[in-house]
Amino acid sequence: MKQSNLSLKVRLGYGIGDTAICLYWSGVGLYLLYFYTDVVGISPELAGTIYLIGMMWDALTDPYMGYIAERTRTRWGVYRPYLLFGNIPLALSFILLFWAPPFEGYSLFFFLVFANILHRTCFTIVSVPFSSLTPRITSDSTERTNLTGFRMLGAQTGTNLMALCAFPIIRWAGGDASGPEAEAPGFVALATIAGITAIFIHAITFLTVKEPKDSQGIERVSGSLIETARAVSKNNAFWIVFSAILIMGMTTLFFGKTLIYYTKYALDLHSHQETVLFTNGIVAFLSIPFWWWVSNRIGKKNTWLVSGSLTMIAFLIFYLYPITALNELLILVALIGVGSGAGGILFWSMLPDTIEYGEVNTGIRSESSLYGFMTFAQKSSIALAASIFTFVLSFIGFEANQPQTEETVQSMKTIMTLIPLLGVATSVLIIYQYPIDSRVHKELLESLEEG
Repeated sequence: MKQSNLSLKVRLGYGIGDTAICLYWSGVGLYLLYFYTDVVGISPELAGTIYLIGMMWDALTDPYMGYIAERTRTRWGVYRPYLLFGNIPLALSFILLFWAPPFEGYSLFFFLVFANILHRTCFTIVSVPFSSLTPRITSDSTERTNLTGFRMLGAQTGTNLMALCAFPIIRWAGGDASGPEAEAPGFVALATIAGITAIFIHAITFLTVKEPKDSQGIERVSGSLIETARAVSKNNAFWIVFSAILIMGMTTLFFGKTLIYYTKYALDLHSHQETVLFTNGIVAFLSIPFWWWVSNRIGKKNTWLVSGSLTMIAFLIFYLYPITALNELLILVALIGVGSGAGGILFWSMLPDTIEYGEVNTGIRSESSLYGFMTFAQKSSIALAASIFTFVLSFIGFEANQPQTEETVQSMKTIMTLIPLLGVATSVLIIYQYPIDSRVHKELLESLEEG
């Protein structure tokens, strides 16, 4: 059952696949609300409502996609076919998502909702099977950490590319002019380049990552969707990871969403957006090998506790320090990037370990279904948090493309630091209860082999 020594080709092929995933994920996460408010020109509340509808649809379809994917049987494998056939529709939907249509009123609203739902559906069809490849490729806990390390390097590369290249592409396509009319064609160009790049990247993943020819646990996937949901509900280890990442994701979203607005309106550094976003991303990228190394030595739970503590300190410094210059901002976002680099590698390597934990305790193996339930909750929480964020943005007096009051600027800084700090602290308390380490996971695998 074990395949504990994956080749470098497989690790790199799988890792680069998340670069493609994060071109889409980060494109939406970093820029969609800004695109709606500052380019399309709708209110933050309406933008948040559309974002909420799209993300909730995405979340609701994830468990169903997971259920379907783990029961797929083709000559290409269980999950790989979705990488082969799903990426062209996904790229086209991404372009449509960032097109500013010449509509008004209800026509504009319904078009934006349609484009959002279409893209979220296409994203689910590709992303859930891709994530589910981790437990399919290997059952060894340490190797899953190593595989996830490559994946997180790929993911952060996609995020960094979006952070670094987006506004330069937008300005280039807009002829270096300013204002919504100039940025609109730039977003279409950005989405087109990102979509084409993602298609080629996932072609590489499909060709280099082969699913095992033996069943490797997939034959034990059983039960109806209701039975699977019941099994997941009894998986305590899953719920601990689930709760921690959910709370941390909901709260740290306030930092990521506010950063573009804070840079533009509080510090008048809009021309340096790519530098600010890239600094946060590249530091997180560079910290991944370090956290990877730490995790293999002190365990995933202890690494979460350490990295979470460092992240809390970074948010507190950001809140207290009176930022006035670009260099000061870059140093502070870099500090936050150091701690955040651990989050992805820990979450995505802990999650597959809960599959065997749940199987031993419930008798039902839930591979892609578990990923589907996790991403359902994750995206639902992000949707809710993003919607709350847009209402908070209006509540503190924000008006797009207008000078902001001193009170609004200070409120921006508060919500982008203290809310995430509280969320990270809560996640640290929750993850302290996580019951799986390398020894426990080995015992779980031995129990399944004996059974």
